[in-house]
Amino acid sequence: MKHIIIGTAGHVDHGKTTLVKALTGIDTDRLVEEKRRGVTIEPGFAYLDFEDGTRAGIIDVPGHERFIRNMLAGSGGVHLSMLVIAADEGVMPQTREHLGILTQLGIKDGLIVITKTDKVENDWLELVVEDINELTRNTFLKDKPNIFVSATTGIGIDELKTALLDMINNQSKSIQEHVRYTSDNASTHVGDAPQCVPQAESNTSPFRLPVDRVFPVDGFGMVVTGTIIDGSVKLGDTVEIKPSGEKATVRNLQVHGENVENAYEGQRTAISLSGIKRGSIKRGDVLAAEGSINITNVIDVKLNVLPDSKRTIKNGTELHFYHGVRTMLAKVFLLDKIELNHDKSCYARLKLKEQLPCKRGDRFVVRFYSPLETVGGGIILDSLPQNKLSRNNTAIQSLKIRELGSNEDIIILEADRINKVFTLKEISKQTDVNINECEKIINNFITEDKIKKLPSGKYISEKSLDNIGQKCKKILIEYHKEFPLRAGMNIAELRQKILPSTIATDGGEVLEMLKNKGFISISNNNASTPEFSPNLNEIQKKIKEQVIAELTKTRYDTPLKEALASMFRRNEQKDFEQVFESLKNNAEIIMLSTLIFWLSENYENAITIVQNHFKENQTLTLAECRDMLGTSRKFALAFLEHLDGKRITKLVGDTRVLN
Repeated sequence: MKHIIIGTAGHVDHGKTTLVKALTGIDTDRLVEEKRRGVTIEPGFAYLDFEDGTRAGIIDVPGHERFIRNMLAGSGGVHLSMLVIAADEGVMPQTREHLGILTQLGIKDGLIVITKTDKVENDWLELVVEDINELTRNTFLKDKPNIFVSATTGIGIDELKTALLDMINNQSKSIQEHVRYTSDNASTHVGDAPQCVPQAESNTSPFRLPVDRVFPVDGFGMVVTGTIIDGSVKLGDTVEIKPSGEKATVRNLQVHGENVENAYEGQRTAISLSGIKRGSIKRGDVLAAEGSINITNVIDVKLNVLPDSKRTIKNGTELHFYHGVRTMLAKVFLLDKIELNHDKSCYARLKLKEQLPCKRGDRFVVRFYSPLETVGGGIILDSLPQNKLSRNNTAIQSLKIRELGSNEDIIILEADRINKVFTLKEISKQTDVNINECEKIINNFITEDKIKKLPSGKYISEKSLDNIGQKCKKILIEYHKEFPLRAGMNIAELRQKILPSTIATDGGEVLEMLKNKGFISISNNNASTPEFSPNLNEIQKKIKEQVIAELTKTRYDTPLKEALASMFRRNEQKDFEQVFESLKNNAEIIMLSTLIFWLSENYENAITIVQNHFKENQTLTLAECRDMLGTSRKFALAFLEHLDGKRITKLVGDTRVLN
């Protein structure tokens, strides 16, 4: 089914509203003020039925300069345009401005309608056509049909309907080819894809509708209207109101005044909402599927200046920013140019004065702050830029990928840039790629070994792993220099240094991946570089031999650390400290408490004795443990409390049982 929106554009009083009425029989001057003044203030809406059953929506946008904001609101969902030019006046300033706006909004197809042809002679009409050809020479309307009409006499109306139907059929053919292409290929190149083209009803993009009218209706609650620019919506759906984040339920749907159960991208729709209070939604808000759209006040964009603009955009220039139905002030920071003037473009960061619900690929228009005139527009490339403002080559190349690259290019770019573990929802949010398509692309990258999947269901890119691995190695090399006798850095400490915002289980899995890739070695809860081994000098080797000999001899009745230290001369105390620390970190001695420690082989032997005891007995008393080990009550108690702490045993009354 075809869901095409046709938009009118052109100078005030050039006959747009009269033309729409002649085509459709519907008068779009619906407001009393519009009737009184004879101009269209807010966008009016009608529909045009063709003999083959096709129905197209028509948006009649205002033509007067002061109503540009409303004109932009109406143009946001347009697929085809009719540039209306009165034969008796020809090309006017707002004609040029409207054509520039349509170009910046990414509209790719349309035609020129020359109205009031009954009021002029042929010689004059030829001059008007020459001006029109000059106006459209470098635009999407170049070589498009000029249809000559008179809405009052009916001349040319049938020819206009035929031309519009031909264009609609061509649009539908392009849509089908585009849908086939995107289903056969994992993604669409941003630079090559048709802009603002309606998708088929099978489109799985999340629902989005910019709200251009809000009003209460008795028995229906709050009603909003707008053109669906993404996805579809059905009765009973829960939608989010952006930027507030409030939720509402779709109570009723109307398309062209008829009740429907589903409404699709490209359709002009009225939605009755339940579950919200009056005032909780307003013109300029966006209705969207839950969690599907970003809210931001900073965006990275491709910014264009119109060919006939006489204004120059510099760093810090403040502009009026128009996106869908929202209007706000924005400050411009150019990234790859010093200044921007007529017919030029560059990458830029816009800092917005208000929160904006938006997506990558959205079109916008900018107008000069003072005097108020349209200077250009562009396309949003990053709706959630994470980095600080940067003008280096890497930042520019990233934006170039976001402008011209495929969804695969953008997802791997973002996965590498994140440089840590991420979820499917996070990558979808950062790239503005549908979460289902994200999953398909990431699964392909897993097959190609470009992305790794963790047991938790989260992901990390191969490049990020390598970056983290290099960072790990650098940290461990410095650690080994500072502590040459330690077996390595504690795993928890290393994990906190390289992945501070990652939960322990995911961080542990990343360390295991780094171990498998040969970046690190892991042993006894310590991490080291693969080639590292503690190096003792001759004095330290002798001290170690004496310490181990003493602990072997004393078995379970080990001396305090101070008593061990007293075995060595004053000038050997520093070496003793390093040796003791090395023994502890290498798990050659086991600390039962802050004061009591055993040689690891004695500790393992004690564990075996306890295990054997529990094979024959249900409980273990302190006295039994003391007698089995042949030690004092102090050491037996320290050992049992150590086992309790490791959850091997637990104290029940006066005895221990296996935990």
